[in-house]
Amino acid sequence: MLDVYFKEILENYEMEKTKSFKNNELVYKIRNNLSKEVLKFLDNEFIVKAACGVNSWPESPWVTIVLNTFDSTQEALILQYAFDTKKSEMTLSILLRLKDADESTSIKNFLINESKGIKINDFTVNKNDTSNIILYKKYAYNQIDDVILKSDLDYIVPVYKKLSKDFISYKSRENSPNTESEKKEDVFSVKDINISYQNDNVYENNIINPNDFFTDEIIKKIIKCNITTREYDKIIFEIKEASKNNLSMIVEDYGLNLNELSAKDKVLIYSKSFVHTEYKSVGRLLGSYSFNKIQIDDRLPNPLIITSIIHELSHFLLEKILKETLMKILETNDTPLISSYIKILLEDNDLNYLLDEFCAHTVEGRFALYGYQDYSSFKYKLDEISHLYSKEDIDYALILANTFAYDIKDIMEEFIGEKLRDEIKDEFLNLNDQPKYEPLDFEIESKIENDYFIESLALILTSGIGEAVNQRNKLERYMDKFGH
Repeated sequence: MLDVYFKEILENYEMEKTKSFKNNELVYKIRNNLSKEVLKFLDNEFIVKAACGVNSWPESPWVTIVLNTFDSTQEALILQYAFDTKKSEMTLSILLRLKDADESTSIKNFLINESKGIKINDFTVNKNDTSNIILYKKYAYNQIDDVILKSDLDYIVPVYKKLSKDFISYKSRENSPNTESEKKEDVFSVKDINISYQNDNVYENNIINPNDFFTDEIIKKIIKCNITTREYDKIIFEIKEASKNNLSMIVEDYGLNLNELSAKDKVLIYSKSFVHTEYKSVGRLLGSYSFNKIQIDDRLPNPLIITSIIHELSHFLLEKILKETLMKILETNDTPLISSYIKILLEDNDLNYLLDEFCAHTVEGRFALYGYQDYSSFKYKLDEISHLYSKEDIDYALILANTFAYDIKDIMEEFIGEKLRDEIKDEFLNLNDQPKYEPLDFEIESKIENDYFIESLALILTSGIGEAVNQRNKLERYMDKFGH
């Protein structure tokens, strides 16, 4: 059965790459089924991971096999199946994965020397100093057969285990202090993780020109808001799934054990599964979100770093929900124009701005220890505009904000479950600040449901038209930033 999967990759991968990456059946098979098939040929000493990119098609997929004695695939000797889908062939190899690439040549030469007394059968020693591969065997398409694959694994696994012991021994000697001044090993940090975020084009249309957007036809479509609650729920589901896939690939690619991370790092890596998230060390703002980037001040105490990340991630998710809804209504892919329009309607309409802040504070408050809820930026905006709008308008905006907050909390609670919430609570217990219960008075339970919610979506999506039309320079400036 393993040969069937391998052949399917070689036969179909190049064609599938021309299709949408999102929800692709071959990607699903590689990620979810292929590892299980490889494991049937191995024992429980091994971890097998089949990879096929995070958000977009890689040049080719691959399968890594690593002994579970290694703490991380960042510093390990691994077995790997690599596919050359253009030549319709694949390679099984033993290779090095190191934090410091400069070490590769010396460790490789050591391991090749250690393998001299080993019979290598059809495998070839790779003497190319620029490659991290030690031994390899190539398979043409017609050589891929379960009997051959099983035979080769039965042979190469003992060789791999022996070289793994040699690798660990070499690294142990290397890391032992030879002088009074020990070597200082670079420490990997979650903050250094970066992934690429690519939009998946699911529609045939791309609205890129403001003149094509601000037309009677488009405005009527937005006002009509032809979307069902089931379709809206699907948008929420797909946002969740995209994050789960990204998080899974981050954990795999960086060899992470989430259980070993602090609460702060867990929340940081979760945020990175949605959007670029980084630390800053200047300015008065605790955090900010703008143009697909979250920045958090790393001088804050850990619990405030955590809640600031959640707050800014909520801003991103509200923007994402509105953008995906607009894309669905207009049947257009995400473009700099679409992103800029949503940003302007949330920024330049007072009630939308208030809604955005209330939503973010409400979500943040869900995960903070009781008594440490904070509505400061919302309260500042409310004081600024309350004399300009009726109480009914403001209450309506807050109920709609709370409706979005329910959806965003639902998204986040997939990852920030009871165990992680308890860890976050423990972080707050280290603060010297006393709890303040007055902000809890801002919390509400009301939400808008069913067709009334669809009407509210139409209202908020049309509310930015005037601001965007009257600020073409700003719109075009934002489009330029989103375009880069």
